Amino acid sequence: MAACAGGADVDSGSCETFGQSCVNDSASMSAGSATSGTAPTSGGNSDSNSGFVTTGLGSSSGTGGGPGGGNCIDNDGDGYGDGCVPGDDCDDDNVEVNPGAMEQCDDVDWNCDDDPAAGCECTDDGVGSNCNLPFDLGVIAVDSSKTGVVGNVPVENNFDWYQVSFPTEGRPGEGTPTIGFAVNTEEQFVFDVLTDQCGAGGMPCGNAGAPEGLAEGLTDFSFVDDDPGCCTEPMDALVQWPDVVYIRVYRTTPGSSCAVYQLEVSR
Repeated sequence: MAACAGGADVDSGSCETFGQSCVNDSASMSAGSATSGTAPTSGGNSDSNSGFVTTGLGSSSGTGGGPGGGNCIDNDGDGYGDGCVPGDDCDDDNVEVNPGAMEQCDDVDWNCDDDPAAGCECTDDGVGSNCNLPFDLGVIAVDSSKTGVVGNVPVENNFDWYQVSFPTEGRPGEGTPTIGFAVNTEEQFVFDVLTDQCGAGGMPCGNAGAPEGLAEGLTDFSFVDDDPGCCTEPMDALVQWPDVVYIRVYRTTPGSSCAVYQLEVSR
């Protein structure tokens, strides 16, 4: 199962958070532990997560999957265009201009945000907002951990994209793949966890037979094979180990900002 923590109020009795149904301050999942945390909502208002928010294993994340989609018109081949999953393109004749590009701080609006100077005062963290080119955090072995770069998301409604691998030779998988923040300035940042690159939504939560919500708007995420039925037929086809997952980090406060964050992954 996966345990996620993020921005939601948990009241005694029942609650709803990221689509999960909770009872008596804990999520009603079949097995496993939970983690708690906080995450701001859009607009910068931070809601306290006073209880436990637990999500479990799902089959796959998101909808649409991949940069194209059935009706994608992408004239320059950069993954962006009319009807494409990553988004529209303000200049579909120039492969270097799209919402995932970095501003070069000249007179050209390289990332289609209508402001060629947005974020130019911030340090370039080297992490792009193009889901087709995620920053690779590498392979995380059992009993190991790694921190990412000190990043920022200068432009409102942009993402920083990462990928990380937790390989396993068999099931149940060893260790507990965990994703969180080592640094999160004033708790302005949250992240989504996806198993489909460029997917539209986070991986399903809940146990394999009863997904309950999506892994979105999180401050903490963990995954452990602690359900005895997780890894044998027919459940093994439904319960997907996070061999490779994609992480999109975003800021929940409005306007431009040079606030920083740093991801930490461990197992």
